[in-house]
Amino acid sequence: MVALITIAAVLVLAGLAIWFGNHSLRNPGPSSSGGNALGGFDVFDPGQGRGQEDLDSKETEGEMFAAPEDLDRPVRVDLRTNKIHLRKPPSA
Repeated sequence: MVALITIAAVLVLAGLAIWFGNHSLRNPGPSSSGGNALGGFDVFDPGQGRGQEDLDSKETEGEMFAAPEDLDRPVRVDLRTNKIHLRKPPSA
C-alpha cells in the first residue's frame, strides 16, 4: 500500500513539474529568465566575440605581396591590339 501511495505521489509531482515547466516556457513573465539557454544572461555571446576578433585582426592586416608595377612585369598583354609584349631581362 505504501508503494502505491509513493508511486502515485511521484507521478503527481512529476506531472506538476512538467506542467509548470511547460507553462513557464509558453508564458514568460517579468520574473522569468527569458528565452535563451543561459537564463537571460546576454553578456556571453561567442558569435559576437569571434566577429570582434575578426574585425580587430583586420587592423593589422597588410598585403601579402606588393602589387607589381607595369615596368616589373615581364609579360604584358594588350587586348586592344591583340599583342603580347615581352620585356628583355636586364643584362648583367
